[in-house]
Amino acid sequence: MGNKRLLIYCPVFLPETTGYTHAFEQLITNLLQGGFKVDVLTPQILGTGEAEPFVAKNFNIYRYKPTLKVWGFGLFYEFYKQAQFINKLNQQHAYQLLFIETGDVPLLSFFLSEFILKKTVVRFHSTSDTEYLLLGKHKKYKLRRWFWRFLSAKKIKHVCATNQYHLDYALNNVLNQPKLKSKYVVTNAIDVNTFDLSKKAARVTFLMLGRMDEEGYKQKGFNVLLKALPLIKDDMLAANAEMVIIGAGSKFSNFKQLVEQSDFVTLKPNLPHQQLLTMLQQSHVVLLPSLYEGVSMFALEALANGNAVIFSKTGGLIEMVDANGYLVEPGNAVHLADAIRKMVQHKNLGLLQKKSQQIAQSCFSKEIQLNQFEHLIREVELC
Repeated sequence: MGNKRLLIYCPVFLPETTGYTHAFEQLITNLLQGGFKVDVLTPQILGTGEAEPFVAKNFNIYRYKPTLKVWGFGLFYEFYKQAQFINKLNQQHAYQLLFIETGDVPLLSFFLSEFILKKTVVRFHSTSDTEYLLLGKHKKYKLRRWFWRFLSAKKIKHVCATNQYHLDYALNNVLNQPKLKSKYVVTNAIDVNTFDLSKKAARVTFLMLGRMDEEGYKQKGFNVLLKALPLIKDDMLAANAEMVIIGAGSKFSNFKQLVEQSDFVTLKPNLPHQQLLTMLQQSHVVLLPSLYEGVSMFALEALANGNAVIFSKTGGLIEMVDANGYLVEPGNAVHLADAIRKMVQHKNLGLLQKKSQQIAQSCFSKEIQLNQFEHLIREVELC
């Protein structure tokens, strides 16, 4: 694969640090280690005097600064200019593949030339380009859905997603069953942390993380957790377990007041990634009672660091639970409370934790992601 050169478009990239940027960084690193040459195009601009945060052999990054930041004509103009820039880069480097790392930019596909589209894959990566397009109230979601259905879905040839659930979701609900030449899954990937699970503390520690802005608070299920906590005997949890919740956003202060009455709950603001990984190594169970969720990097890191799980039965989370914890119905506080109680009373959490690591290794390893990507390229080349 050493002669394969790829161009990957990503609207959000380092130095911004989110689960999304972390997943994207992992993908680039994996492709470089697999022998690909990788160019990245992003509208994410560095600050004055800020050094490039990602430097590697066979890697180039093009940071394209938008000239107009307005709705209406400006929106069309910016994506037209970016598409023209992609055409120019392709003339220079003759890419084998253009990988658009999000379904959030339908107009980019619309303005690409037919020649480029034949080797372009759009990956629907997260809930922002699937569920939010149907459920989000902001005008940007309504516009993106309209652009996909009536403009770009008729032009694209190749689509993939991070999991089968969202691949089907995008095809049925966003793209309205387009005529494609290929559709496939390229998942997120994670390295398994092989450490002694017996070193985790004796007291069962639950860990939850999520955005606490207006949209994230609802999506991540914080309101469901608040309804579940009173259904569990406080004295049982206080004696045998603790719960640590990490987040930030406009809802943080209000949520803090609501959980302060629960002695076993600790609320923390967002932490640097390395500190978060340390906490995952010390915790026993990770909660994600989300209404909808993609292949969350936090969920994958929970598996890789030996945590049993309580996940909602939705999206990419479904594929992460198999004898390593419990799937609960989204929005069901009774189910969530029962699952938390079962974890506290579980006779051998160590078995569930080991199973989580096995799932991470067998389903979400870098080798699997690289094989999926190589298969996708072969399909595109054959079309």
